[in-house]
Amino acid sequence: MSITDTERLNNLPILFDSLNLENLNEDARIAIAAIDAVLPQTQCGLCGHHDGCLPYAHGIVIHGEAINLCVPGGQAVSDQIANIAKQPKKPATPSKWATNPNTQRPIEVRAIIDETNCIGCTKCIPACPVDAIIGSAKQMHSIITDLCTGCELCLPACPVDCIDLSPHARTIDDNKRQHEEQHLRNRYHQHLHRVAKTIKTGSKPVVSTIESAMVNALNSSQSANIDETAAKNTIAAAKLRSKIKKITKQLALANNPSLQTTLEQLTQELAKLENHSTPPNKDTHG
Repeated sequence: MSITDTERLNNLPILFDSLNLENLNEDARIAIAAIDAVLPQTQCGLCGHHDGCLPYAHGIVIHGEAINLCVPGGQAVSDQIANIAKQPKKPATPSKWATNPNTQRPIEVRAIIDETNCIGCTKCIPACPVDAIIGSAKQMHSIITDLCTGCELCLPACPVDCIDLSPHARTIDDNKRQHEEQHLRNRYHQHLHRVAKTIKTGSKPVVSTIESAMVNALNSSQSANIDETAAKNTIAAAKLRSKIKKITKQLALANNPSLQTTLEQLTQELAKLENHSTPPNKDTHG
């Protein structure tokens, strides 16, 4: 696809109606389409546009926003935008991840779920802009690595901090990268269309029926249904373990009597919860 092809600005999700793209002059549409085509389509919001890459492209062309705000795109994308916008090149906004010298982009990362601490709350599922997380309520969730963009949006959604990011080393050429980015853009738009539909109908956003059924089938032999009380205890225990883990790390760096006291209290609370959750021995004597 040519980067000057404005077809990518047609039939967009309702979220983008406010951009008024159909009423812009052709030069502006061409520039926006071209910039959107080189953005990585992570939909991470690190540029300040939490509604995705396209609004950032629109902001550059229409509102004169800085050309170097795409963090995951790094210097490579910043330079491409400079060429399209006919502006001087600027240093890219730095990432917390190291730069790959071969691509001039931050190294790729992927989200991973700590299976031992996942409580199956499903809060991370709607947070993913490309539907890379599958799972169902009270069952362990999984991330489809090939779809994950490393956007980090699932991290704050997790109430027990069981999601982390890990470097994902690989080498791909420009053609494959463009193909992946277009695929991710399509998935994001599908996600937005589905969310709009659920809002209109008042139904609850859900993961794909097929994916959900598959996860349930895989977990059915390992997990029993959790009743409401057990579910609450499981969530409370997971939160306590997360707090204990953080405090333990802090105490490993420096002694702190106050933190030590807090750690002991949390440990006692966790022990009580775990004892309460342990099923009593059945009376075999009738």
